[in-house]
Amino acid sequence: MAKYYDWTNGPAVLGPHSVAKHTILREYIERYVPIVTRGGTIPNLKLLLVDGFAGGGDYVVEGEGEETHEGSPLILINAVRTAEARINLDPGRKKPMTVDASYVFIEKNPKTCAYLRATLEKRFGQAFVREKVTLISGAFEDHLDGILARIKVATGRRPCPIFVLDQYGYSAIPVDMLVKIMKETSRAEVFLTLAVDHISAHARTSEEALARLRGGLGIEPHIARFVTGARDMEEAAGLSREDRVELMRWIQRFLHETFARRSGAACYTPFFITSKGSHRSYWFLHLANNPRANDVVKALHWRVSNHFEHFGREGTVMLGFDPTRSTPQISFDFGDTARDRTVRALVEELPAIIQAKYPNGVMHKDLYGDLCNETPADKDILGEAVNLLCANYVLDKEGAGGEERESATKVKDSDKIRLARRPGLFSKLPPRT
Repeated sequence: MAKYYDWTNGPAVLGPHSVAKHTILREYIERYVPIVTRGGTIPNLKLLLVDGFAGGGDYVVEGEGEETHEGSPLILINAVRTAEARINLDPGRKKPMTVDASYVFIEKNPKTCAYLRATLEKRFGQAFVREKVTLISGAFEDHLDGILARIKVATGRRPCPIFVLDQYGYSAIPVDMLVKIMKETSRAEVFLTLAVDHISAHARTSEEALARLRGGLGIEPHIARFVTGARDMEEAAGLSREDRVELMRWIQRFLHETFARRSGAACYTPFFITSKGSHRSYWFLHLANNPRANDVVKALHWRVSNHFEHFGREGTVMLGFDPTRSTPQISFDFGDTARDRTVRALVEELPAIIQAKYPNGVMHKDLYGDLCNETPADKDILGEAVNLLCANYVLDKEGAGGEERESATKVKDSDKIRLARRPGLFSKLPPRT
């Protein structure tokens, strides 16, 4: 946990924008458990939740009085309990479902680590902490190999590991550590945050990638200097609105190339948490090897829309440059307008994609899996675009048994999407603006 958080005299102070990270984390775990247990039909689930920068476990939110806000260790434990309880409250269940969850909390500062132990024991009891929690005072990078070994030697079914890496600076999480996690534990998922203020320091250690991206993306010199010149977002606040969006778009592409593509993960989301009260931003990356996990995280971004921003395109080339647009690209905050723009872009782009790549049709879940890294859309938004195209006789939608499916019905994972056999006139939606 960053040195800027101090538990010496009680809970540390948390910025309001950081609450969004915790909201996503809590809701993701609560949704993740029923999904991986197939709606609760699987009787038990083994989880290993690793918080690599755990902090002291509680906060007060800046400007919101003295009410205590849970930190990520408490959020992880309570979210698992909530998910398990909700599944078992289902009146249709005949047998209870259990989540066998273990926790590894790593905190570099010994005093903060001691504070976290006291917080956990106060909230959950000494017996729970002794049996379910491994509390480590040290650096995450020094203990990663041991955690991965623990997963590999686990008896019976190996646990599903989720890593929460919420640090302030970059230096503690080299890309090769992400590669190791994703390669050595194929079921692993990672939540990584990175303060945009530190991108300049990272860029200077990746000159080859920086030069490649600058040359390949045609970044203007007055934009690139904010990255290479060790300037932070406070100075960037002096940029025009258009230049700031271009700066953030460049940073998003750079981070995406450096972390997401090189990590070895099959699926990733590369969006930002942006403080509404300042110009500071946090990159919030989710890595997984399963499109289903990617979809859950994206759905939560759209749900917690007031804190998240995306500085790329709406359609199927999320971080690419669109030379056909007559108006400058603008960021969006995952609100209603952004959703409409995303649907419209998908309506424009999907027919050509399906014609070129899937001449015999494609299952909806596979279409999402192939596109998930290239679009801000979740599976429901993709399905909305598919239905619009079906209603306009551009696409057909078939059920698993080959039966025709009405465009008004929600697209199922097993539905096959293909170009329409009997194409009609397509009433094209108004162009994007």
